[in-house]
Amino acid sequence: MLSTAMAPALLTPDQLEAAKRARACKVAMAASFSVGFVELVMGYFLGMASLGAEGVHTILDGVDSVIVLIAVYLAARPADRSHPFGHGKFETLGAAVEGSFIVAAAIGIAYEAVLRFIHGQMPERIPLYTVAVMGGAAVFYLMVSAYLMKLARETKSPAVLAEALHLRTHIYITGGVAGGLLVGSLGHYPIVDTLLAMAIAVCLIVIAWHVFKEVFSQFTDASLPADEIAELAELVGGFENQFIEVHGLRTRRSGAERHIEMHLVMLPETSVATAHALSHRIEDAVMAKWPTTRITIHIEPVNTAAAEHEGWLKGQPKVRTADETPTAREFIH
Repeated sequence: MLSTAMAPALLTPDQLEAAKRARACKVAMAASFSVGFVELVMGYFLGMASLGAEGVHTILDGVDSVIVLIAVYLAARPADRSHPFGHGKFETLGAAVEGSFIVAAAIGIAYEAVLRFIHGQMPERIPLYTVAVMGGAAVFYLMVSAYLMKLARETKSPAVLAEALHLRTHIYITGGVAGGLLVGSLGHYPIVDTLLAMAIAVCLIVIAWHVFKEVFSQFTDASLPADEIAELAELVGGFENQFIEVHGLRTRRSGAERHIEMHLVMLPETSVATAHALSHRIEDAVMAKWPTTRITIHIEPVNTAAAEHEGWLKGQPKVRTADETPTAREFIH
């Protein structure tokens, strides 16, 4: 008789998605701490502000990733009495913390660069080998960010997206630093080092803007993007011969989760069991596309007693996604 005691437990779709997000954070942490250490050491011993600034930026990325990893684990917890809609917003909160660290790093780097410029504190020379180091770091970031962007598209996680976007900018930042250092080294322009540090601070502010834009969207419960609404309508529309109309659509994102509500309008003679079975088929179709979706389908009977009820439906879309308000079609019940 075979024992199942040692068999690995099957992971739910939610757990699989959470594992992907956690893996993304761990990859980002390893990349940030390893590259940041090299940049800080070189910046310190060579007295170069641009390398030091990028080192601080990169180490802070590693710290951010630790915070985001904690947020991902918190967000993965199932809904409970204290959080009946789940813990997805913890992940959004993690992205907000990361954005705050980015802004703080930008301010600190800009302040230090301005002071060095005012006091004329510049390196005596820019060694050529620093160009090779930064160029190698840019290639490394290219590979790591491509992997994280893939995970971000798969999980739709704002935290992983923030990690991916942040690391992607390192490609341009380190590549730009490498190019600037090359000019400074060959042309003997040590001021390039200070100017590059200022440019890094500006890049960080742009990164923070993109991160906070997504955070604001989720904290204010903005609807899903138009392309996702269109995909949802197509999925539900696959069952259009089994219902009268779908309206009252409400959508939002909470971390990596999508929350969707809709009214499923049926003929009044439809049995509860039939309508309930249809709602489950719709839920299954949506969750096959987006595993971490939370769906609530409210079943309503169309008011066939009203003489004008046929006019309410004539020429109207079966799945309504463009109503001004979710309550615009309540009158047909």
